[in-house]
Parts: sequence; C-alpha cells; structure tokens
Amino acid sequence: MSPPNTRRHFLASLPAIGLIAAHAADEPALQEIVFGSCLDTHDHPMLDRTLTLSRDLFIFMGDNIYADKGGIPMMQEKYALLKNSRFFQGVKKKPFLATWDDHDFGQNDGGGDYPHKKAAQVEFYNWLDEPAGSPRRQQEGVYQVQSFGPVGKRVQVVMLDTRYFRSPLKKVPKDQAMLGGSCVPTDDTSTTMLGAAQWRWLEQVLQQPAELRLIVSSIQFSPEAHGGECWANMPHEQQRMMKLLQGQTAVILSGDRHWCEFSHNGVFDFTTSSMTQKHPRGTPTPNKNRCVPATYHLPNVGHLRIDWAAATLAVKVLGEDGVTKIGQTLSFRQLQIS
Repeated sequence: MSPPNTRRHFLASLPAIGLIAAHAADEPALQEIVFGSCLDTHDHPMLDRTLTLSRDLFIFMGDNIYADKGGIPMMQEKYALLKNSRFFQGVKKKPFLATWDDHDFGQNDGGGDYPHKKAAQVEFYNWLDEPAGSPRRQQEGVYQVQSFGPVGKRVQVVMLDTRYFRSPLKKVPKDQAMLGGSCVPTDDTSTTMLGAAQWRWLEQVLQQPAELRLIVSSIQFSPEAHGGECWANMPHEQQRMMKLLQGQTAVILSGDRHWCEFSHNGVFDFTTSSMTQKHPRGTPTPNKNRCVPATYHLPNVGHLRIDWAAATLAVKVLGEDGVTKIGQTLSFRQLQIS
C-alpha cells in the first residue's frame, strides 16, 4: 500500500490484529495528511488537485467506489477501474490507508446482516494487493492501526470499521423522518456499532503510546442525530467511545455526508465529503455541535498539518481550485479529551 523499498512500506505491510502498532524511531515525524471520501468516478478535477497536495499520508475514509447495486461482479469492476486510475496510481506513490463505508461494503446503509460481507472484504483487500497469507485477510472486518514517527512525535492512525459488525439501525416512517433521513437514536443498548471483537481491539490499541491519535470513522461521530447514519443513532456506543478516549489527545476524521463540516461534542470531528460529487440539496442538516459555522457542498478533500514545534493541528477543506473553504487551527491542549 506504499512504494517498495521504503521503511513505511514495511510498516504498512504489518498485520492489524492484536497489539501491533508499527512505527520506527528513525522515521521522520508525520506532518501532512490528506483525507477524503466518496469517489463515484475516478477522473475528476478534484482528484487531480489532490495529487498536487503535499502529503506524508493519504487516508481513504470510505465509499471509495460505488458498488452497492451490482453485487460482487460490479464491485470487482469498480475496484479495477479505481486501481488502474491516474488518481490511484498517484496516491500509491506515498503511504496510504483505507477503510470502507456502505457503498464499497456492498449495501446502501448496510451493516452486520449484509450476507456478502466476507466476499466484499476479499475484494477490498484484493484492491489493496494485501498478500494472500496476510493476517488481515483472516480477520473479520477491515479495522486496523498504524503508528508513524519517533517518540515524542508519534501519530497513531486508527481505521475503524463501522459496517461489518453494526447492528440494524432504528428507523421511522418517512412522514416522521428528519431532513437527513429516517434513522433515529435507539435506546436498545444491546445494539453495537463496532462489535465485541473490534471494541476489545480498540481498547488495547488506545493503550499504546502516542502523542496524537487520528480516529477514522466512515460515518460522523460528533454531530447531533440528523436522520442519516451517524454515531448519535447509538448513544450508548458514542458514550463508550468517549469513555475510551478520556485523557487522549485525539480527533476524528469522517466522511459519508457529501458535504463538509467541523463539529465538536467532547471530541473534534472533521467531516470531508465528497471528493467527486456536489450535494444535490446544497444545505446541511441542523447540527448544534458544529464548531465552525461554514459548511461546504462541492467536491473537496481534507488536509491536516501537524506543527510539532508549536504543538498545533491545522485542518482545512480544499476545493477544486485549491482554495481553503473551511479551516481551523487547534492546539494539542484543545484536542485533549476530558
């Protein structure tokens, strides 16, 4: 998943199972990360712009292809198109990580009851050229963790899987639905977002040392419930995550919505979406947790820059023209979760 004959190629090839968090004391600190979601085409000016951005790491946050209507054959076809695209060939020249969302998982709004999820996982790893004998291919779900940088400048990137194990969502009739869809919060505490195995894994990896943690969730975490898929639909799981993150210096990166917004509800959540699509309505759903008033609804990508000397994190949303549409700079102290 990164160019051969580099230290990071070795690191990125390590398995995601258990307590492995790859980093090397002699590798440079991670400074610039580009992150995006929702690619319904592989030839687009926004993708060309993305390849011009300075980066040490690229993060695919899900909906990397749209293959939820044609089964596994369509999934194979779409992954082949992405894999051979100018964009992907450019991305893979440097380290990158990926998780999935519903459209590359294989079912719109799909979760743990999707019958073809194991076959979909095979195709996901085929896209990434994951070796046949890799422990990742034996693990159920595509969650993983990677750490970058020397002691004192360690960044842990936690890639969650919000699809493979997720319980069915609670929904209401259309005449009772909110603007964003028919999903509503549940009071059934037996439902799960991540599943028992992934929760156990997450508890362990968050005990590993890191100066900064980036938690990648394909769906939004911090916004209030809006009718679409989000962590607020399972408040007990949202609270469980916040309890795990207490005392950490961490942010969440999310996609899915086809617009961008920055939110804070105990933890900062930077949503960037879509890389290739314009939101048809052009207006966001209400979000009392929005910490920057602006939202953005045209093709976009996220860029994050770490200033280790100043101990700050600068996050911005860029449009096709390369101009910043939304931006925020925060100190590490502000990122600490109480």
